[in-house]
Amino acid sequence: MSIMAYYYAVKIGENPGIYGSWTECEKQVKGYPNAQFKKWKTREEAEAYINGNSTSTPHGSGVSSLGLGSKTPSFREEKGKAELFPAQDGSLTAIEELFQSTKTDCIAYVDGSFEKDSGVYGYGVVFIEKNGNIEEYFDSGREESYQSMRNVSGEILGALKATSLAVEKGYSSIAIFHDYQGIASWAKGEWKCNKEKTIEYREKMLEFQKKLKISFHKVQAHSGDHFNERADALAKQAVGINI
Repeated sequence: MSIMAYYYAVKIGENPGIYGSWTECEKQVKGYPNAQFKKWKTREEAEAYINGNSTSTPHGSGVSSLGLGSKTPSFREEKGKAELFPAQDGSLTAIEELFQSTKTDCIAYVDGSFEKDSGVYGYGVVFIEKNGNIEEYFDSGREESYQSMRNVSGEILGALKATSLAVEKGYSSIAIFHDYQGIASWAKGEWKCNKEKTIEYREKMLEFQKKLKISFHKVQAHSGDHFNERADALAKQAVGINI
């Protein structure tokens, strides 16, 4: 049985060019700000993508990573138990397994951060689609009503951003991976919403649930999960914390 070869085109990365394997491609884009890369079936398509002439869509598990920051500052903890989801290594195989286990249309990893000296809170979102497309989003804010919640403001903001993306893209379900339990417990009514912004978060999630099915999956923070670590890095980048 023959194995089909693909061409990994790095448009923005450490060394832009065409690579013959995901391993080589990943070396050029992992951790690189606003990296852009996709997988193609033919070298001609890969070259056209790099040169900005592509009119085709990527084949197979096309991968694209876009560092996008939307400037719309928006928007906390207690007890709560959740079964931890196994850490993922970020490979295409891991992505396929995530979709098989969650049975959802799209997946998002979210995290929040806070810089106490500046009072800036922020979020990071890694949005993953079934075709392998990956988009990254981050944003920050300094609104006083959110500052008291510190990094939890970013956690909430990230979850809302991810859910709104799913709606905008026309999906009917999303799996949200998070390391802060409140993201799920407030949305599902398991924790009491006793602050203005947690009440607001709950209400917005209820509205989103009229449009799509939302499932929550807790991951262990700083456990080596590739996508969770990436969301954490984006959140830190948003608030100006050097990593």
